[in-house]
Formats: sequence, structure tokens, C-alpha cells
Amino acid sequence: MDPAAPAGTGRAPSGTKAVDAAAPPAAAGRLLAWGHVDVAPDHRQPAWWCAALATAVSLAGSLGADVLSVHIGAAVFPATVHFSHFRTSEYASLTVVGVLAACAAWLAVTRISSAPRPLFLRLAVAATLALWLPDLWLLITGNTPAGVGVLMVMHLLIAAVTYNALVRLAPVRPAPARPTPATQRPGPGDGAMLGEEAVRKLWSTMAALVALELVLGVATIVTVPFRRPDALLPARATWLYAAHGAVGIALGIGAVGVLVLSTAAGRMARIGAVLGAVGVVVGVVGGVLATFQVTRLLGMGVMMLGVVAAGVGYLVPALEAMGKAEAAKAEAARAEVARAEAARAEGTRAEATRAAGGGPNGHAPAGPQPD
Repeated sequence: MDPAAPAGTGRAPSGTKAVDAAAPPAAAGRLLAWGHVDVAPDHRQPAWWCAALATAVSLAGSLGADVLSVHIGAAVFPATVHFSHFRTSEYASLTVVGVLAACAAWLAVTRISSAPRPLFLRLAVAATLALWLPDLWLLITGNTPAGVGVLMVMHLLIAAVTYNALVRLAPVRPAPARPTPATQRPGPGDGAMLGEEAVRKLWSTMAALVALELVLGVATIVTVPFRRPDALLPARATWLYAAHGAVGIALGIGAVGVLVLSTAAGRMARIGAVLGAVGVVVGVVGGVLATFQVTRLLGMGVMMLGVVAAGVGYLVPALEAMGKAEAAKAEAARAEVARAEAARAEGTRAEATRAAGGGPNGHAPAGPQPD
């Protein structure tokens, strides 16, 4: 103890510091505190269907931002029309890889940090600055400044779209409370509050829209030339192409509405709503890819995949109802067979009883009378 210190204070000797062997170094501790990294946050990670939806929206929004940036850049700066890094196959593939990495990073951040949104925002800023370094290198090596500027704006838009989609559509969930019997009330997840008939009608309407979109898509493929130039609207069968797009927009709005309503529906309806929304987003991505001739065939395949997924998803409640109806019919048939078997067994027992009695009425026959 320090001789100058009062007795019983337990102060460390002068010139020394008490160090907790289990504590991290000061610099590492400050860094972990800055990022709110505590490895054991008091919240749950995002629901899987929220993460899937946020990933699909991030992909669709980021690819849409890419296309918008390229078109606006080419319109404002005509010199960038033939910029080598504006090839769809190049920036689309890099965008998909980057967005998937960001989605995985969000799930990791929600697992290790008690304040995931501020930490993820800092990581998004750092990643955007890191992605600007290759753009600056392109500028240094003699590429057109306008093209490089559009690339930098593209990276910024992708970061903004992905960040907002992930933190808003796939938020962390509060830790489960421990309700007492007096305060416990059924919540949206404890049972379906939306009637099965209403669910079937709404989901079936979406399935009908998906079927209409499929018919319009096939008609567009047959009518609109495949090797048309890159354009938002083709010169031929413009009305059909526009109708195809309008139904797609209606499907997107309906998918969001069904997702909101699915929180008050049953489990299978919620699964169908998520699958349908993912299918709609995949179809939108395919539509964006089909705008360009170099990825048109791939876009058509992606659109077909999205239509099939959306159709199956929105048919889930109807298929579930059909399954329940068939199960009820089978149960009724089994009950009828059981009743028939019971009646037959009862008749057999009655016949056996009469036969054992020896008489037609089940009584023993009269014997000889004594003298």
C-alpha cells in the first residue's frame, strides 16, 4: 500500500496501476465500446422471412439504382455511352455480390452488437469509401471523369438502398418477455385474426394477377422483337409492354399489402405471403435485366422463376384449404366405415346370442314334463 495513503483504502502503490487480467487492452476496449460490440445483445436477430425480404428488396433496388445511374449518366454526359464499366454484366454481377455481402454483414452485426444500426451505418460508410478507391484509381489511370463520377454515385446509391432496406425491413426483435398469467394476452403470432375465407380471397386474387402477368409476359415475348435495342419501352407493341409493366407494379403494391395483412393470418398464409413477395421481387429483377439485350435471355428466365415462385406462394392458402377439405372428407369416410363395422359387429353378436339360447327368441326349448 502507499505509505501516504490512509489505512484501509486499498489504494495501489504509487507509480503502479491495478490491471484487471480479464479486461481487454485499453485501445481494444475503446474500439469495442465505440461499436457497442458486446457479443451478447439483449435482442433477438431479425426474423428469417424479414431477412429474405430485405435481401430481395436490396437486390432489386440496387440493380434499379444501377440502371438509373447509367441511363441518367449517358443522357447528361454523352461521352459515357461507351464507357467500358457500364456493361450490364459487369456492374450487375458486382452489385449482387456486394449486396449479398452487406446482408450477411447486417446479420452478423445484429448478433454481436447491442446497437446494430449505428455500427452498421459506420460500416456502410467505410465500405463506400473503400469502394471509391478503385474509382479514384480509374480516374488516375486516364478514364473519363464523368464515367468515374457516375460510378461513385452508383456506389453511394447502392449503399443507401441496401442500408435502409436492411435496417427497416429486417429490424432486430426485442427479447421475449416473461408475461405473468394476469397480463398475458394473445398476440398476432398466437393465432390467426384474419378469417380463412378472407385470406383465400386475397391470396387467390394475387395468384390471378400473377397468372395475368404470365400471360402478358408470354404475349410480349411473342410480339416484341427479341433483338430490339436497349430501351425502357420498345417501338413495337408498346401498349402490351406497358400493360405488362403496369400489372407488375400492381403486383408489387399488392405484395406489400399482403405482407402487412399476413401478420394477422395463419402460419401457412404468412409463408405464402413471403414466398409470393420474394417471387415478385425476383420478377422485377428479371424485368430490369430483360431491358438490356446482353442480359435479355437471362432476364426472361429470372422473370419466369419469379412468376412461378409468386404463383405457388399465393396459392398456398387455397392449397391448404383443399388439403383440409380432403382430410375432412377422408375423416368422414372413416367415421362412416367405423359406424358400419360397429353395426355389423352388433348384428353378429345378436345372432350369436340367439344361437346360444337355442330358440328363436333366445330362450331354451321346453323339456319333457314330469308325470
